[in-house]
Amino acid sequence: MPHVEKSIVINLPPETVFQFIANQPERMPEWWGPMKEQKRITPAPTVLGSKSSYVYELMKFRVKGEHEVKAITPNRHMRIEVLTGIDCTFDFKFEPVGASATRLTVNVDYTTPGGILGEVANKLIIEKKNEEAWEEGLATLKHLLESGS
Repeated sequence: MPHVEKSIVINLPPETVFQFIANQPERMPEWWGPMKEQKRITPAPTVLGSKSSYVYELMKFRVKGEHEVKAITPNRHMRIEVLTGIDCTFDFKFEPVGASATRLTVNVDYTTPGGILGEVANKLIIEKKNEEAWEEGLATLKHLLESGS
């Protein structure tokens, strides 16, 4: 299964970073480019079992689906599994750095459709695009949070 892992230090406490990501999922398209739309299915706040619908697009390939919070430890960890669409898991870890910063680490495991051709396309193109999208996304998230937007 392909895997992407990216980290960034955000100069805000874990509580602030966690609250933004966990409790404002509809804002994910503002900071992660491939996520074109995200809407809550279950009401706020985000808890174990919370669901959202999404529209994801990478390289003109558009997928609609739903995902669910499968694990959540406030201010420390959240794991989201895709229920429909692409087979994928997002794992967010929020670690304190010093007195007032957070190391956010995102691990993404996914399966590409298309059997052996999908695997080849992933190795040649998709994996690199996913890596780049997460690097850009985390940099945008850092700027968004640190600027107070």
